[in-house]
Amino acid sequence: MDADAIRRERDELVARYGPWTAHNVRLADGVWTISELPSGDEVKLRRVTQVVSDVLGGEISGARILDLACLEGMYSLELARRGASVVAIEGREANLEKARFAARVLGLDGIDFEQGDVRGLSRERHGEFDVVLCLGILYHLDAPDMFPFVDRLGEVSRRALVVDTAVATRPTETQEHGGDAYRGVRLVEHAENSSAEERRQALWSSLDNVSAFAPTRPSLERLLARSGFTSIYECHVPAEPRKEVGRVTLLALKGAPVGGLVSPQPPDAVDDVPERPPLGRRLEASPIRLVARHALPPSVRARLRRALGAETRRH
Repeated sequence: MDADAIRRERDELVARYGPWTAHNVRLADGVWTISELPSGDEVKLRRVTQVVSDVLGGEISGARILDLACLEGMYSLELARRGASVVAIEGREANLEKARFAARVLGLDGIDFEQGDVRGLSRERHGEFDVVLCLGILYHLDAPDMFPFVDRLGEVSRRALVVDTAVATRPTETQEHGGDAYRGVRLVEHAENSSAEERRQALWSSLDNVSAFAPTRPSLERLLARSGFTSIYECHVPAEPRKEVGRVTLLALKGAPVGGLVSPQPPDAVDDVPERPPLGRRLEASPIRLVARHALPPSVRARLRRALGAETRRH
């Protein structure tokens, strides 16, 4: 297809389904899904692609990758362009039609697009993947669905899971799962009286649940650890300079738990991530520390350090 034909088909899709909402993809010389200028998600694409490349030792080609709630397909397109075999699941026809169009125009046949609900993910149906992308979807799920969904993320991930999600910074409720408590906040997805069609048209909301549960970062890390991931990291570079305070990119790795340390075995469980740092850590970052440093005698400060050190070890 020449550029004019691609532009006409793109415009026909826009007339039918509305404009691209986030994924800015170069389709041909001078033809973009949104604009020749960066529109916002490019920095996240750079981050996610770099993380995936680093996890795979720079060899994306040949890897099997799952892109959950792929939206308009930008991450799938980029990774397929680099030789990965991608399964992309998306619940809305409008998004999938745009993603399939871009893949066809770019000559990418390594993506298996599936219209479906990510809550239906299973190892029996979809198999296992070297890397799973869970980008911008977790905080759109409600508590009864989110917990088994994360369990299934652990089941289908062979090596790594990349999660980009909103997290609660001021939790207001607690949810129970598997005998454990998880803190978080409730988010509104749709109006209670909204119709199925209205919910389908809301491209940046859940498929059907009217509210969602966003866990705190510690609660999410505990949940991932209890779903089989042995180490979890937060990505800061490549940078997303405009990333909100309540949004994180986490890399969860699947490995074998280490044992037989040269030191005594630590008493705490590996997944026992505290909701709040110990008191001593919090005081270190507090202005109170600066006041105490000048107001208290050295002997008193020494006793406080010993007491806080003991409290930190207990936690």
